[in-house]
Amino acid sequence: MTLPRTLRLALIAIAAVVVLIIGGAVFLARFDPNSLKPRIIEAVKRATGRDLALNGDIGLKLSLWPTVQVADATFSNPPGFSRPQMATLQGLELQLALLPLLSGRYEIDRLVLIRPDILLEIDTDGHPNWQMTPEVSPAAPAGSQAAPGGRKTVVSVDSVRIQDGVLAYRDDRTNRVTTLGVPRLDAQAASPDAPLHVDADASYNGTAFTLAADTGALTRLQDPAATSPWPVRLTLSAAGAQVAADGTLTQPLQGKGYDLAVNGVIPDLPALGPLLRARVLPPLHDVRFAAKVSDSGGPVPAISGLTLHVGASDLGAQVKGLSLDTLEVAAAAADQPVRASGAGTLDGKPVTLAAITGPLAALLPGAAPQPFPVDVTAQAAEATVSAKGSIANARALTGVNLAMVAQVPDLAALSLLARRPLPALKTVAFHGTLADAAGGFRNGAALHGVALTSAEGDLAGDIAVGLGTRLALTAALKSNRIDLDAIQAAVDQAPHAAAPATPTQAAPAQAAQAPAAGAPPPPKNGNRLIPDQPLPFGLLRVADADVRLDVGVLRSGGMDYKAITTHLALANGKLAVNPFSADMPGGRLSGSFSADAAQPAPPVHLVLHAPGLALKTILALVNEPPIASGSMEVRADLSGAGESPHAIAASLDGSLGVAVAGGTIDNRLLGSMLGKVLDAVNALDLVGKGGTSELRCFAVLMNAKNGIGTIQPLALGSSLLTMTGGGTVNLGAETLAMELRPQARLGGTDVVIPVQLTGPMRNPKVGVNQVGAAENNAGAIAGALLGGRNAVLQGPIHGIIGGGKPADPCPASLAAARGQAAPAPAPAATPAPAPAAPGQPKLPKPEDILKNLFR
Repeated sequence: MTLPRTLRLALIAIAAVVVLIIGGAVFLARFDPNSLKPRIIEAVKRATGRDLALNGDIGLKLSLWPTVQVADATFSNPPGFSRPQMATLQGLELQLALLPLLSGRYEIDRLVLIRPDILLEIDTDGHPNWQMTPEVSPAAPAGSQAAPGGRKTVVSVDSVRIQDGVLAYRDDRTNRVTTLGVPRLDAQAASPDAPLHVDADASYNGTAFTLAADTGALTRLQDPAATSPWPVRLTLSAAGAQVAADGTLTQPLQGKGYDLAVNGVIPDLPALGPLLRARVLPPLHDVRFAAKVSDSGGPVPAISGLTLHVGASDLGAQVKGLSLDTLEVAAAAADQPVRASGAGTLDGKPVTLAAITGPLAALLPGAAPQPFPVDVTAQAAEATVSAKGSIANARALTGVNLAMVAQVPDLAALSLLARRPLPALKTVAFHGTLADAAGGFRNGAALHGVALTSAEGDLAGDIAVGLGTRLALTAALKSNRIDLDAIQAAVDQAPHAAAPATPTQAAPAQAAQAPAAGAPPPPKNGNRLIPDQPLPFGLLRVADADVRLDVGVLRSGGMDYKAITTHLALANGKLAVNPFSADMPGGRLSGSFSADAAQPAPPVHLVLHAPGLALKTILALVNEPPIASGSMEVRADLSGAGESPHAIAASLDGSLGVAVAGGTIDNRLLGSMLGKVLDAVNALDLVGKGGTSELRCFAVLMNAKNGIGTIQPLALGSSLLTMTGGGTVNLGAETLAMELRPQARLGGTDVVIPVQLTGPMRNPKVGVNQVGAAENNAGAIAGALLGGRNAVLQGPIHGIIGGGKPADPCPASLAAARGQAAPAPAPAATPAPAPAAPGQPKLPKPEDILKNLFR
């Protein structure tokens, strides 16, 4: 009986399989895998030109899918790289197909690399270590065997897996090293000529990411001369973000000939910071972008179809109160304009941005300079700022010509954006042209045709800042009107910075015991009246300036100062302010000032003639209450040298005259100035009771030589007190040697009481001058006046009683302080002396003495 044909074929097939299995088992049983070491090493050498070292034994697992195991293998680097091995392996496994072994073919179904350490490197000459150089005519090593029948040995790999690997990239030209951890990588290809698919789990700087890629065949990479497109499609995912690229490369090993479509979605940009070398990224969210990038053959890629979207993002950490709603950026091509628009809020108020700029190609490395137009407008807190013009070389920022325009209803509303309190200046308008210095902004910038106006004043002119070896400021500015009173009011309305945290109760006690860390040391000679702290002459040594300023009307303290002109010149530490002039309410002020900070003890020189300075304004400028009023005239021609006000005063030469005619003075000021003097003459403390007195005059003239000032005259005339005096002031030692002569009226007779001031200026010693002779025996009167209760002085009092009414000291003293010839004093009427009993003066009543003591 003949078996059916189908069954017979099935039995034959089963028998063949059994024979193959038995034959394969016999083959593997007799096969020693270690005998393949020389052939494997030689095959690698032929294919790559590199040395493969198999330091461990080769093991073999017998099954339908035989697996070869190798431990401790290394793959060498070419000479000249940073380490001998390009790769090291703790172990590898090769899963072989059984049937091809019978025909001498080695088909590796699966290759597993265990703990590989792979270094991709570029040497200092730009050569990569992954470029292999196969041997042309290798000689067969001793012991190597050809396949049976002289057939050529064929080796192929279907899939590769990496476990717990490290992949590093090193550029010896920059010494930069990037290292990736690769817990898992799978690569599969049906054949050496088939496309490759790669999946990987990796990490960089502690941030995990995944990579999926589909590329062309690996055999294509072994032909450097090939120019056929090599397809690439890869997707990188990390921290919820995904970036993809899809296209081709014609020279993949050189990174050239690329034509890729790139797109990405990034929900949270800062989360990618570790992947970008831990750079701090802005807190942008819902970021989406797309572009096509092509190799143009030059250093600048061709970019087209660029779009960028940014969604709602809180930017309060960058600018307090700022929130972004949306930002859109688009460019049709790299050589086409870029358009951008954005919207958000600042402290709850809308903020918008609209911009059209030049092409991206102008900003890329290696781009040829080309005109770069700029048209940007921003609006915030009802203010509008715009810049329109062009930049000749945008990459180098040279050839800038931008018209800057601003309209600001209330400057204080921009305090949050400026990150500091701004004054509440109203209706601010600005325009000017921004330009760079020769060589670009790195050398300086300038504003031409500046025009600044506001409700508080105006300013116009040109300003330039140089950033060479020394900072240099050049300006020529004019103003029709500046209202300092209104500006001060605007400053007072500015938002205040947050108050510092309240210190603990122990803090004040600790602060009283020791200065805070980093605080400057206490000033030397803290008891000095004239400060000994160094003046900031160092600022004059680091910058140069040439500033001209003309102001039509300057309002301050409710008064107008007109026709102000000044010129400040600073060069190499030498400062000159000449001239400085203005029309004051009482006349023309003029002067000059110079200082030479280039010298160890900077010499200074001041010349000033101010015929009409308002006392209230001066007091307001130094933050003092209005304790006096009137018009003060100052004449000064003073020179000195030193690093501090005290050193300058100690070397002072020249003259100083101060004159005040008319006005008022707070009696408390008289009390604080003359209290000790009045106490010395036992006068009633009228000046300490408050109120004001009419000020007829105050005049003083001091001539100084080497820090010693001679004061003559000194005169004070008020409705409460009349006093003259003179003497010397040692400005270096801060001591006085003066005599003051307060005047009083006693029973219809004018009385002058000489008082001496000696010792430290801060706390002088005061005493009545009792040396001299009186024209009349006035011991009893002087005793009643000077000694107090029933006290009688023995001996004469110098100049205590005059025979008639003294001349008014104001005219002559004012003339001397003003540098004028003193007019002859008007003769005073001489009252008839009061009758008195022979040998005994007639004592007035105490109430009359007190009533007539001050005039």
